[in-house]
Formats: sequence, C-alpha cells, structure tokens
Amino acid sequence: MRKGRVWFLLSILLIVGIGLSLSIGTISLSVKELSAVLIGRGTSTQQLVVFDFRLPRTLIAILAGAGLAVSGYLFQSMTHNDLADPGILGINAGAGFTVLLYLGFFTTQTSSRLLPIVACLGSFLAAFLVYFCSKQKENFNPNRLLLSGIAVNAGISALTFVGTIRVSQDSYRFVTSWLAGTIWGTTWNHVLLLLPWLLLLLPIIFYEGKSLELIDLGDEEAVGLGVSLKKKQLFFLISAIVLAAVSVSVAGSISFIGLIAPHLAKNIVKRRNNHAIFIAIFTGSLLLLYSDILGRILLTNGEMAAGIVVSIIGAPYFIFRLLKNDEVSME
Repeated sequence: MRKGRVWFLLSILLIVGIGLSLSIGTISLSVKELSAVLIGRGTSTQQLVVFDFRLPRTLIAILAGAGLAVSGYLFQSMTHNDLADPGILGINAGAGFTVLLYLGFFTTQTSSRLLPIVACLGSFLAAFLVYFCSKQKENFNPNRLLLSGIAVNAGISALTFVGTIRVSQDSYRFVTSWLAGTIWGTTWNHVLLLLPWLLLLLPIIFYEGKSLELIDLGDEEAVGLGVSLKKKQLFFLISAIVLAAVSVSVAGSISFIGLIAPHLAKNIVKRRNNHAIFIAIFTGSLLLLYSDILGRILLTNGEMAAGIVVSIIGAPYFIFRLLKNDEVSME
C-alpha cells in the first residue's frame, strides 16, 4: 500500500511537472491553450513553441535527470561511499574542458552538432584518467577512485577557467552558462543522442540488479556469494560513466542529482535493489525538471540555470550527509 502511494505521488508530480514545463516561458500558455495544442488545435506559433522547443527540453530534463541519478547510484554502490557523485568524480569537469577547447581552437559556433559528442568525449577521458589514477597494481580501490576523482576534478576545473581567456566573448558566455548547468540541448537531435543509451543500459542494469545488490553489501560478501566481482565492477563503472557523460553532454554541468536522488530512493525503499533504482530514476527526473521550471520563474528577466537551482538544494544536503557520516564514524 505504501509503495502504491509513493508511485502515485511520483507519477502525479511528473505529470504536473511536464505540464508546467510546457506552459511556462516567454510565451506562457494556460491549461486550456496547452490542451488545445496537445490535441492539434493550437495556433502555429503555439505548436512550434510546444513541440519544437519546450517538449524536447522537457524530455532532456527528464532523461538527463534519470541518467545522472542511476549513474550516482552505481558510483555509490561501487565505491561503497554515499557521498560519491558523477560531478565530484570529474565527469562534468572533463566535458566542460573539451567543450572549451573545441570552442576556443576549432570553432566558435555553439550550435555545432558535434558539441554534445565533444562533451561526451571529455567526460570519458576524465573518467578513465580517474580510473587509471585509482588503480593500485591490479586491484580496484574504491576509496582511491573517489580521492582521484576529487583531484582530477579540481585540476581540470582549474585548467578550464584558465583556458577561458583564449575563447571569444560569445564562446566564453556559452561555456560559463554550460558550466552553470543550463539545459542547452533543446532539439530532438539532443533527445535522440541521449535516449538510446538509456534504452540500452537501463534494462541490462536492472537485469544485473541482483549482482549490484550483492556488491553493495561489500566486496568480500559479494565474492563469497558467487559474484564475478571484477567483471561486474567494470561493467557498472562503465555504465555509470556513459550515463553521466551523455547526460551532461546535452544538459550542461549538473551536479548533486547523482548524490541526492539515490539517497532519497534508499530512504523510501529502505533496501538497495531494483525498486530503489526505479525510485532514483523518478526522483532524479523530478529534481532536474522542477529545477529547470524554477529557473524560468525565479528571475523576472531571463532565467536561472537549472544547475544553480539544483546546487542550492544539493550543497546543503551534501554538507549534511558529510557531517552525518562523520558522526557515524566517530561513534
């Protein structure tokens, strides 16, 4: 019964969020006008605004939020650390750096179709650099992975800000907006760049859910229960990297969703299983979707980046979890 209420509430929040996202903007639409557009009776301008601009942006927020949530869930399970997050592990920083290099030295067109691919490549490079630095002989060390991620993230972020002096004013404005977490991917091409990865990886992750649940208990326990630890760890880490990389490549540098969504899911479900991953997907999507909506209405002129809204929520939560973890360790 409790599960039913949770799913009902999440579904209602998602439907309301989609409606608000399609309605709110420079050209506001009432419920009646939006309903007319959805059944094909709106004006040509309203049809253009809803189906060509707002609907892709809404789907990007939902899909990217889901991708970042699952990525954070996998990182936390693999590192056995509830403070792990794709942004902390250098995924966002790597994407931002390659975007900067691309705009600064190869093109000044921020509308280039290659931009998401370039951002995705940067995320992969940063992730593999973190993985390489964290390897200790032939063993995988989760704590070293987290520490290496923090170090690589700081280093790449510093290089990115130094490199901004070499780009044009327009490119600089775009890069800073991207780093702030503005959802810039607002076309159907961006949706099609992200959607196939989710459709490919999520079913496999759910299929391997039992192995993930056992790994979450601890490496020794997982091996004792027959899990092929190294192979499963490598698969889940690669999946986490891919999901985070493709998400930030079209949604901008969004942090903390990979931290908050898994925690909320685990608190609701009380167990770390496929049901918790489903809840994390919904909470991650809702966090980014409503952050994007709030970003449009908080400022009278212009809009605030969704990443800033998420950070306003996520930063205090991160500090709270950090202090709580310290209290537990002291006890």
